Amino acid sequence: TQNFAWVAENLLYFDKTFANIHSVGVTLLQSSQKSRQEGINLRASSMMYDISKWYDIASNLIGKPDGYGTSYTENSLMSYMARLNYTIMNKYLLTASGRWDGASVLAPGHKWKFFPSFALAWKMQEEPFLKSFSWLDVFKLRFGYGVTGNSSVSPYSTSGPLSKNPYVFGSTAAIGYLPQVVPNPLLTWEKTAQSNLGLDFAFLKGRVSGTIELYQSNTSELILNKILPAVSGFVSKVQNIGKTKNRGIEISLSTVIIRKNNIRWSTDITFYANKEEIVELLSKDANGKPLDILANRWFIGYPTQVYYNYENTGIWQNTPEDLAEMALFNANGHKFYPGTIKVVDQLTVDTNADGVKDTGDHKITGDDMVILGTNRPKWSGGFTNTVNYKDLELSFFVYARIGQMYFGGYPGNRVEKDVWSWDNPNGRWPMPNGGNVENISAATNFNNSSFVSVRNISLSYTLPAKWLKITSLSNLQLSCQVVNPFIFGGDVVKMGINPEDNTNWDVVGSGTTALGGMNNNTILV
Repeated sequence: TQNFAWVAENLLYFDKTFANIHSVGVTLLQSSQKSRQEGINLRASSMMYDISKWYDIASNLIGKPDGYGTSYTENSLMSYMARLNYTIMNKYLLTASGRWDGASVLAPGHKWKFFPSFALAWKMQEEPFLKSFSWLDVFKLRFGYGVTGNSSVSPYSTSGPLSKNPYVFGSTAAIGYLPQVVPNPLLTWEKTAQSNLGLDFAFLKGRVSGTIELYQSNTSELILNKILPAVSGFVSKVQNIGKTKNRGIEISLSTVIIRKNNIRWSTDITFYANKEEIVELLSKDANGKPLDILANRWFIGYPTQVYYNYENTGIWQNTPEDLAEMALFNANGHKFYPGTIKVVDQLTVDTNADGVKDTGDHKITGDDMVILGTNRPKWSGGFTNTVNYKDLELSFFVYARIGQMYFGGYPGNRVEKDVWSWDNPNGRWPMPNGGNVENISAATNFNNSSFVSVRNISLSYTLPAKWLKITSLSNLQLSCQVVNPFIFGGDVVKMGINPEDNTNWDVVGSGTTALGGMNNNTILV
């Protein structure tokens, strides 16, 4: 495979100061970029001798290659931009810009969009009413609004490219072409409009500084794959689907607690919280209320990624109450037994015709699935602590992510001691599957993955410059560090699983299984 890409940009700048209080800056941009990928492949097996490798691929016992092919794709992006910066009295700042972007991967007639933005800032520490506060270094209020675009789709997604398919016509081998993906002549830019309100501050000659930022972003015409019914002949379609909203807060705080003689002690703290929700999808009901898309697990008011499955409520026990209830389920075709997983029979039946579902139906079906959680944390944050004494430095970094859910945890090949048995009815895990019983193991795979981790502890020593005079070195530092020495957390951590494992364990397969695989990052040692 050969990849070739180029980018060409033309920039024009203008800067001028008027009457010593007005500063104007103008930037004009024209940009073009193009990417091309060409590929060729040739496969053969049963080689007569290994030493030939790919230099004599015809030397195989079959007498022909196993397969061969070529490929070619290209895409381009063109942009025009104008930006104005204006400052008056070094106190009031304005930035306004506009971009006109065109992407070849989008549908004809929908390739170009205009994206405006502006920002205002007020350096309040320069105002007379704050000048008397000598301890105040920076106090700047900011507000901004802007629209950005996303065109991240594969080339030719909108045109419905064809794929080659072999078939038999009578008794003769033939080649035919079928649509590879559903064409979408309306696919356009995904747009995100974001507004933010921020405050930058610094006190006591920089010993305390930080930022506070509130933001909200509204994304429309999301570019997503919509799952299609198999009877259509396709599995999915790239489409502009609905709207989402994100809003949150970001806080950073830096302090110098001690700065005296040869000792310096400083800290850095960050905090981030975000709430994501789907606002609208493709369809609405008769009253105009947006509808969910169950096949994609997209629900109004929730993040784009949620876990939708049965709700675990423990393990069936050998008690008169549980035995009587199991009998009702088993009369409907289930095979529950003491020691198997018990899930919630959601309220799906209206017993008194008042329009309110008030009891279950003693059947575990798709109607009993509910939204259990998401892999999005409620908040995350970090804390860095650094102590310097002369040329010696000790620091550590702690990171926390709280409120998210992890898909995984059912023992499987993992050996667990706390297993239900007749002698251990309070066991956490169900008895091993055996015999003609029903275990809904998927319900136990959704667990709390909140954690606090000590990411790094480091100790370093910088050799004094006078020690290096006899060498050609200008600086030499000796250091040692410990990476990820400690982690504390919820159920997932207690099971010995790394909640930060990113090998697709959060992707749920057909109903119960994770699509991810296990690697050295999965298990905590």
